[in-house]
Amino acid sequence: MRRDPKTPEEWQEAVDAAAGARAIADCAMYGLITGGPKINVRRCDDILARGRKRGIAPSRTDTELVVELVKQINAML
Repeated sequence: MRRDPKTPEEWQEAVDAAAGARAIADCAMYGLITGGPKINVRRCDDILARGRKRGIAPSRTDTELVVELVKQINAML
């Protein structure tokens, strides 16, 4: 079951994760990277749009968010 963010802090984390994941998905779609996790692009876009409506934007650049997300994914392996 999908759990939506509730607090402003949870929304910021979700928006940051969605922005990073969306950037990874974009790179994969353009053939710039291969492998990696399956990313639900629709969910990312939904979180980003809903975050914007709440005045919440990504807190860092896409590049910084991608690097952080990849580090977290690699730490789980």
